[in-house]
Amino acid sequence: MKKYKKILIIIGIILIIGLIGFVVYKNKQESEFKKFILNNDIIEVDNNINKDTYNEEITNLQNEYNNKDIVGTLEIENTDYKVPIVQGNDNSYYLNHLPNKEYSIMGSIFLDYRVNINASRKLLIFGHNSSIYDMPFKILENYYDLDYLNNHKNIIIKTKDKVRTYEIFSLYIATSDYKYMNVIFDDNSYQEHVKYLKDKSMVNIDTNISSNDNILILQTCSTHKDYLKYKKKYLVIAFHEINVN
Repeated sequence: MKKYKKILIIIGIILIIGLIGFVVYKNKQESEFKKFILNNDIIEVDNNINKDTYNEEITNLQNEYNNKDIVGTLEIENTDYKVPIVQGNDNSYYLNHLPNKEYSIMGSIFLDYRVNINASRKLLIFGHNSSIYDMPFKILENYYDLDYLNNHKNIIIKTKDKVRTYEIFSLYIATSDYKYMNVIFDDNSYQEHVKYLKDKSMVNIDTNISSNDNILILQTCSTHKDYLKYKKKYLVIAFHEINVN
């Protein structure tokens, strides 16, 4: 009888250890899943930038969604795609909140909190993508197709103050080098950064770009078949400003 009790105690201990291990593993997987979606640890860099106040509120959209974090809209030319752009106090909140602040794994299309949509010469905008679900930035993977790229070269960013039109000049997948996240430059380093982005392009895009042009980066997770082996893989599409109204 004592022998059986010892066996039961040992089995109980093993089960408890296994349960604890499973909980730890599950929490770790959930944490890694959040990072995999939009790699929050990479986004949170160069935190010492104060977000400027905007000239005017985007009153119509803010009232519609009851959210003052809405700062503009993003449109892809020659499509029906038009979405609100939100900007939080960090790059975490809108990973899993909709423009109306409702919790959702879909998240929002959001502007990096370190930049000013009306004034910054470089904008960074993020959104989720998935090979299974219809995520907000899934449309960006159409740009792998050259015909689609050539027919949808322009992105339009609208705020209450400005309408800024951008033209694509680079497209690539980042697996380890995240320099595209930089937002702090002097004139020389900015020009080098624009050249760096242009040189990284997977395809040759015919466009006249100046190293002093204002630029826009759209970033999402990549599901490109040639990059499946990489744990972290981000589609980076760079645009340069061609018109402001």
